[in-house]
Amino acid sequence: MSTGGETAFSDLVRLGMSVHHDRERTLWVPLRHQFDREGPDAAREYLLAQRQQLAEQVEKQLEQVDGRING
Repeated sequence: MSTGGETAFSDLVRLGMSVHHDRERTLWVPLRHQFDREGPDAAREYLLAQRQQLAEQVEKQLEQVDGRING
């Protein structure tokens, strides 16, 4: 979504990350592609879907821990 001589937002973020931030880079790359291809609304939807997926994973982990504790 960058135009002409403007630096894309995603490029600025990428440049700001050091090579030691592989986890952050892994999370950022799909979001960056979504933003660049389809804009901020698509990126927002992507983040909401990722948030839901993470919440479901955390819930499963908590259920497993609870099961081990309460047997």
